[in-house]
Amino acid sequence: MNVVLEKKLAVCVVGNFKYLYKYFSKFERDIRKKGRYFGEIIVITSLWCPTFLLKSIYGKDITVLRFKKIKFSETTNKYLNTNFSNGQPNRNKNKSFQWHKLHIFDEKLKFWDFIFYLDLKSFIHEDITQLLELKPNNAIFARSDTYPKYVNTLSSQFDNDAYSFKDLASKYDLSIKNYFQTCLLFYDTAIINRDTKKDLISLAENFPCTITNEQAICNLYFIFEKNLYKELPIEIGKSLTFYYWMLNDRKV
Repeated sequence: MNVVLEKKLAVCVVGNFKYLYKYFSKFERDIRKKGRYFGEIIVITSLWCPTFLLKSIYGKDITVLRFKKIKFSETTNKYLNTNFSNGQPNRNKNKSFQWHKLHIFDEKLKFWDFIFYLDLKSFIHEDITQLLELKPNNAIFARSDTYPKYVNTLSSQFDNDAYSFKDLASKYDLSIKNYFQTCLLFYDTAIINRDTKKDLISLAENFPCTITNEQAICNLYFIFEKNLYKELPIEIGKSLTFYYWMLNDRKV
């Protein structure tokens, strides 16, 4: 079904030059051909990313938005860089550009009514038209990080031995099991205000014990501070809307 969705909805990705060079061309091709999405794609990147070297960026209906690097205080960076990551590489050290994802909550994005954010490495398997018709009015849709078993708690997103964790745990209920991933976010830009991005950054400064960079911080903000998170509907018809891993026995 060749449906052109309303202009005020846009798909959004975030990437530095390395990621855009490696993944954007395939992403754009797949979301058009397999996803049957022919609307606008927003590319959020750094101020100095040489996008002129990427021919695929300058296709039809592609908008590039550039933002400064998210900067934290020296003290905050020190704690982020020393958080225990359960045997995994420290994300603040190795994937610091993930913090650029906070720019999707900049007021500039209010030009569009709805934003469907996907990580650049996402695989598009099928027509996503029906998925994009599930408008998250005054909310943010995402997939629970613990789906389908809902076993882990939000505390798993933080270094429980970090100096700020005690204060964090006293303020927020970290025992909840329905917290979300940030690899897919579908939201109404009405939830963005002048202070949204600033408040997200302040949360990271106040509680620099996240081991998943922006993901843990977004959960604190959109679940507890704003109560805007709703789990993305699990199925449309007989198809799963989204799954983090490849499945051989289900249509996704």
